[in-house]
Parts: sequence; structure tokens; C-alpha cells
Amino acid sequence: MKKAFTLIELLVVIAIIAILAAILFPVFAQAKVAAKKATAISDAKQWCLCDHIYQTDYDDNFPVWIYNGTFDVDQGDRDFLNVEYAYTKNSDITKTAQSPFTISNREHDVNFPNPDTKVGDSIINQDEYNLGWLTDYGINYQDMDGFTVNGSGQWACNPQPASAITRPGTTFEFMTGDFNRTASGSLEDGGQLPIDPPAYHYQDGTLSIVTVPGGGIYFFGGWNPDQPLAWNVFGGAWPYYANEVICGFMDGHVKPEQPSQMATGCYVLDFWGGYVTDPSSYQWGGPR
Repeated sequence: MKKAFTLIELLVVIAIIAILAAILFPVFAQAKVAAKKATAISDAKQWCLCDHIYQTDYDDNFPVWIYNGTFDVDQGDRDFLNVEYAYTKNSDITKTAQSPFTISNREHDVNFPNPDTKVGDSIINQDEYNLGWLTDYGINYQDMDGFTVNGSGQWACNPQPASAITRPGTTFEFMTGDFNRTASGSLEDGGQLPIDPPAYHYQDGTLSIVTVPGGGIYFFGGWNPDQPLAWNVFGGAWPYYANEVICGFMDGHVKPEQPSQMATGCYVLDFWGGYVTDPSSYQWGGPR
């Protein structure tokens, strides 16, 4: 007669399996997040590469990130993805793996015209536009485009030459970002294209960002560290991965940084009330 397991033996085996599961499940979860982070880093590098290829085709200039601010391609507006889609050929890289918002969510976001209402080429153009604006990989728009808005509310991009970046290895180009947050602080609506620098002037009052005569400084008001639930607490940048923002630099390399690291070289106060304290370590570029 074959000997059967006793109840005690079965309970011991079950207990061992439970212990192993308790040990391994967190490891599997961490491995999954690490894999998503690696994908995000790869996508950020793809954005940098596409941008640099674009520059070689367009006299060393950065692409315009937005045309006229109407958000409607039938009114002549275009954004970064419209301009660079010929190089990316992939709308999936607009979304980072940790973001809960799907490509379809972004295509049909209520803040933008619905591509389904368009006809002809405008369908795909509006689709790309919405994905481009709500991308999880926002840009250092001031240093790339010298964006301004005049007293009449007219928007203007003034593409800057890449060769004018004096410290490409320590100047941001792309970074993961968010578009909006609920009152409780949870994310909604995916990412966004423009990311604000944490400071726009030096201690002596001179400007630390690219500006154009006759234009005004824009966009969302900088960083808001005293409002931790605000969507732009970090100027629109967002730490999707273990409190780290995936950052791409002007020379093409990518690395994760915590928001505090992104503000190196400046004293941050709400609504651009702070200033650059150390231009040599400030990672948001500066005047030409």
C-alpha cells in the first residue's frame, strides 16, 4: 500500500508555497516596473533621435511645437507630432507604459477636436495632433522654441538652432509629463507637450530662458511645490517611475531624475517666484 501525505505534511507544503509566493510576487512586480521603465527610456531615446534627424533636414533648427494655438488642424494648427511623425512612424511612443491612459483616450480627449468629425487628411492630422499634445514625453519648449505670447494673446514659436545649446549634455530636451490631475491628485488626461522650467530669471533679474523681443513669457507659471496636488507641481513633468522622471538630453542620452534633481541650480518658488542660483548646474538651458 502506498503511503499518503499526512495533513501536517500538506499544510507544511502549502505554507512553504505561500512563503515563496510572498517573497517572489513583489520581485515579479518590481521586475515588471523595471521593464516598463526600460521601455520608457528607450522611447525617450527614440524621441531624441527623431528630433536630431529632423534638425539635420531643417537647417539645425528644432521643430515648431505648436503653430497657432487653435488646437484645430482645419484652422491651420499643427504640433510636434504632426511635424515629426514622418520620422517616428509610431504613435505608440507618445505613451509611457506606466500611464493609465490609452492611445484612444488621448485621440478623443474632450479638450481637443474629435478626429472622427474630420474628413480626408484632417482625420489623421487631428489624430496625430491630439496624441502629440497629450504625449507623455513633453519638451523643454522655451529652450527649443522660445515660445512667446504677445499682449493680444497671439502665440508664436521661434525655433532655436540646436547648435546654440552650449551644454547639450546637461540641458533637457524631453521628459515624462502629465496633462492634468484631479482634486485628489490622481492623474487624468495623459501627458502634455510643453513642460515649464522651474525658474525663468537669475538672481540679478536677468532672464534665464529664451525670449523674443516684443513677446511675453509663457506658459503655465513654472513649478508649484507648495501645491503638491496641482498638476503642474513640477511644471508638468511627472515621475511615473519610482518618483523618477525619464529625462532625455540635448546630446541624445537619457537618464531618470527625481524632481529635486531636475531643479538643481535654482531656488524654486510657486509661479516662477524663484530664480537660478547656479547657471552651470541648471539643466534648463539659458539665453543665447
